[in-house]
Amino acid sequence: MNTTSHNAKIRKFAETAIKILIVLAGCWILYVKIIKNQDLTEMWESVKTSFSSTRNVLLMALAFILMPLNMALETRKWQKSIQPVERVPFWKAYTAIFTGITAGMMFPNRTGDFLGRIFILEKGNRFKAAMLTFVGNIAQMLVTVSLGCIAWIFFTHEKYYWYVLILSLIIIVLGYLLYFNIHILKHLQRLIPKKWRPRAEKYMEIFGSYSKKDLAVILLIAFAKYAVYSLQFVILIWAFDVPLNYLEAMVPIMLTYLLMTVIPFITITEIAVRGSVCIYVFEAWLTRLGISAAFSMMVFSASTMLWLYNLAIPAIIGLFFIRKLKFIRSSYES
Repeated sequence: MNTTSHNAKIRKFAETAIKILIVLAGCWILYVKIIKNQDLTEMWESVKTSFSSTRNVLLMALAFILMPLNMALETRKWQKSIQPVERVPFWKAYTAIFTGITAGMMFPNRTGDFLGRIFILEKGNRFKAAMLTFVGNIAQMLVTVSLGCIAWIFFTHEKYYWYVLILSLIIIVLGYLLYFNIHILKHLQRLIPKKWRPRAEKYMEIFGSYSKKDLAVILLIAFAKYAVYSLQFVILIWAFDVPLNYLEAMVPIMLTYLLMTVIPFITITEIAVRGSVCIYVFEAWLTRLGISAAFSMMVFSASTMLWLYNLAIPAIIGLFFIRKLKFIRSSYES
């Protein structure tokens, strides 16, 4: 009895220490990325100008109001993705999305996002949940790449049009074929050394848990999420007085998202990378439409504010939910 009580105290102390370290690390990273960030300082100058117009202020508010919906769609996608492991109540999963964003800020390209999510699970195998979180990420990437390829076709010079069209169609078709046959990922176990293969097989089989209908639902949610955060971007572009209608804005936005997906980068420089990609793409597009390329700097401000809405602010909120995570269990599911 004394041993059990002693172990419980050690677990509680370790849990508390881990949570404090995560919160401190999160506060420091957010301080560097927000308070000490020169790009945000430049954005605020554009915001001050936009605040002179009631219309622009309302547009910024509307884009912000869409943030909880964006998080809700990500929640539903994650719920559906990890369903083979554990059914998580919506509100609990919703808070996990915020802690995931907080954890993701601490890793290159937000690869640690899943770490802030899987530790809310009560019984489900966390390693399997991490693998299934990857399925939801694949669905989102597929949406981004397929729509980005369509935008790429619009950008292409006449000379290369058919090459880009054929290549884009191949990428899109292969992407959807692989996604709807995601169970083939379990065969990757053959690449693992024989002595570890039996244990790996137990985990890799989880990819066979989805029906085609499950995968289609996850994909539809990914499309809905893409539509929401793209709309946020368009609204913010309008808030900074860039003269583009919805369709004219969506083409460079889709290509920007594609480039940010395929270009690897370190999280700490993310705003700078997003800004440079946006400026490059929008300068080319605005020039093609006969609009001053100077507006691309306004797009940079819109992109920075979108980062603030969908990543920085949720990461701050996530700090308050870290206490809900459970890093150490008294017994583990195998």
